[in-house]
Amino acid sequence: MVKKGLSSKPITMKDLGEFTEQVILPGVEAIVEQKIEERVKPLIDDAVKPFREEMRKGFADINKSISVLGGDIAEIKENIKDQKHEERIRVLERKVGVR
Repeated sequence: MVKKGLSSKPITMKDLGEFTEQVILPGVEAIVEQKIEERVKPLIDDAVKPFREEMRKGFADINKSISVLGGDIAEIKENIKDQKHEERIRVLERKVGVR
């Protein structure tokens, strides 16, 4: 007697392959990911922690350097403006005959 909903046809290698892909592999993947999360991730975090702190310090230094460079750039722009104004004044003075 065959139960309702079950097929009486034999299971093929294709059926086993599909079952493996759809059920077994995702289950194994989930278990492996969980084990990695539990065991390996803390080890990686501990190994990477000193580098993170060093990188943070480096980024702080970079931010300071950028701020300093921003101030330098602003100062250079002002100097260029002043030089342009001084050159215009010299040109005008020459035209008028002051210099």
